[in-house]
Amino acid sequence: MATETLKTPPAKKGTATPVKAGFRRVAIGANVFAQVLLIFVIILVVNIIAFRQYSRWDFSRNKKYELSSMTTNVLNSLKEPVKAVVFFPTAQALTADVSLLLKEYEYASKKKFNVEYVDPYKNLSRARELSEKYKFGSTDNIVILDYKGKSKFVNAQDMADLDMSRAMYGEPPTVRAFKGEQAITSAVLELTEEKQNKLYMVTGHGEPELAGPELTVFAAYAGRVNLKLEQVNLNGVDAVPADANGLIIFAPQVDLSEREMKLVTDFWTEKKGRLFVLLGPTGKTPRLDQFLATEGIEPRNDLVLKTGKVLARDESGGVGLKTGIMTDPTAVLTPQGKALSKDLAGVGIQLLGATRSLNIDPTRAKMLKVAITPILESGEGFWGETEYKPGDNKPVFFDPKKDTIGPLTVGAALEKGAMDDPRVKVETARMVVIGNGGFLTDSGLRLSEVGIDFAMNSLNWLTNREETISGIAPKEKKPVSLSLDEQQLARLALTVLGIIPSIIGVIGFAVWWQRRA
Repeated sequence: MATETLKTPPAKKGTATPVKAGFRRVAIGANVFAQVLLIFVIILVVNIIAFRQYSRWDFSRNKKYELSSMTTNVLNSLKEPVKAVVFFPTAQALTADVSLLLKEYEYASKKKFNVEYVDPYKNLSRARELSEKYKFGSTDNIVILDYKGKSKFVNAQDMADLDMSRAMYGEPPTVRAFKGEQAITSAVLELTEEKQNKLYMVTGHGEPELAGPELTVFAAYAGRVNLKLEQVNLNGVDAVPADANGLIIFAPQVDLSEREMKLVTDFWTEKKGRLFVLLGPTGKTPRLDQFLATEGIEPRNDLVLKTGKVLARDESGGVGLKTGIMTDPTAVLTPQGKALSKDLAGVGIQLLGATRSLNIDPTRAKMLKVAITPILESGEGFWGETEYKPGDNKPVFFDPKKDTIGPLTVGAALEKGAMDDPRVKVETARMVVIGNGGFLTDSGLRLSEVGIDFAMNSLNWLTNREETISGIAPKEKKPVSLSLDEQQLARLALTVLGIIPSIIGVIGFAVWWQRRA
């Protein structure tokens, strides 16, 4: 009986064996798994980087939520975390603005500004706990700031100017201008600074009173940046007060006595004092002028002015433009003074009233080893007139033999005792001299609001607070309006009533035709 042997047919060429096919499936699976894992790792790494290294931009109208450089620098300088507790039981008009503002503080501080919101109606136990700890009432609308065991309240009414005109009709108040940033940053600055800087204003020579009606805005802004202002009559003291961080000489109408100048000079040279000098061009101050000239800044006996078209009344009492004398000069903050003015460099300012120009003596500055920087220069067309007196009606013209052509230095900063290497920090004497004092009065600030920021910059520089070099202006609530002329309205109507419906109709007809086909 014959037997047959079964033989496995040979594999066709190009056909994988079961072992090789299985290995290939495993390799493909591993490759897919590796790709998925790699994509997951890439997404995870991108998210981690984006979470830790991110940037924010404010695209809102008028940069509503953008923090000022002063606030960001204060937050960046925090050594310990600040805790903010928002307790607003009734101030509903401010809740949204304050919440959005404090969210920006949290982002800018890099986790050193922490915010807690407490609703007394939802969390009564927490509200009672805070009330017992910080001693406030259940109806108070406040933001509590706590830093290293010290606390300060910011009241809701200090964070906004409210419009109460509709209150008689039972409507809630509306926010006219939001001042939350300046109020909260000032409170943070006051909490974090080890001591409050105190500046004394010299009196007794016809200067404006600190508590008078002429300096209300200046005094208020100084308080917001944690500067304490007090007055001192140098005739009644033996020396400049020991707690003085600086002296303000604000447009004296008569000269300081020899004794007073001796006290100022001793404060400047021996104590490395800080001086903020605003000249009163209508007063005669030869001793003060001589002191400044000795330090390399010589006030000229002139008035900065120019001729041009000015508003004036004619004989009939009407108001019109005519050629006259412009005695309120414009000026520009110089790029050289950017170390002091920061983001205000290049910004223009109008000075109220008569202004004197300053002559900087580089030879004397080099001999005394002082650094003098022009920080304010007169605008185009102004010159230093030596023969004009305020109120004169005689014609004025530039005389090259007597007058000084512009641009003129009308503000300068002086530092004495600094090292050539900026990395070496030593105590220095600092001085800011401006040939005009009217710009810082309430009337002058109505003419040009830049003046208050410039003044705060100067005082911050004088007190070694360059990190808080700029001011914070209130953010007005501006209504959004759209102004269109007849042609624009016609195009808008054509677009809305004609073009857009036609496009939709064409698309609809195309879809219908395709389905029908």
